Amino acid sequence: MTRLTDQAHELITIILQQGETAIDATAGNGHDTLFLCQTVGPAGRVFALDIQQAALDQTASALERAGFSNCELLCCDHSQLGEIISADLLQQIGAIMFNLGYLPGGDHTKITQQHSTLTALKASLNLLRSGGILTILAYPGHPGGAEETAAVSDLLARLDPAAYAKEVIFALSESASAPRLFVVRKQAD
Repeated sequence: MTRLTDQAHELITIILQQGETAIDATAGNGHDTLFLCQTVGPAGRVFALDIQQAALDQTASALERAGFSNCELLCCDHSQLGEIISADLLQQIGAIMFNLGYLPGGDHTKITQQHSTLTALKASLNLLRSGGILTILAYPGHPGGAEETAAVSDLLARLDPAAYAKEVIFALSESASAPRLFVVRKQAD
């Protein structure tokens, strides 16, 4: 079975174009950031955010090893997304990725928080271009994860279906604790 992160990458590859701008709202170990840099190419631009400097350091190392310099690393909470991305990029972002939870290999008590995630997702919807894609990988199985996943699901359920196409892809099962990938596509104008 294909991992949810790989499925997110496959879906984004269909939509995100060379030369576009993309955002990794939760940089973590940098895997999604590196993927986005490869996808937009040297003429494109990627913003990668993380609240932990250690995560950004790991991401910077991965980007340097791969020879990418088209990424701006920002040490901040993803809830600040709407404030730190310049207004000229409103409705111009091709893809935005979230991988919720904690930093793999890091402190498992430092997790994404429901309130900041919802704030970040609302900002993301304003940043996406027509036809753009938003992916949210959620892990309800860790402490705080079930509440955050339910809140994300509720927010997305309230989106206007005429403006956004939505789907949920489950990992192994549709159990309450199974990881899931939320996919939101902004309908083309």
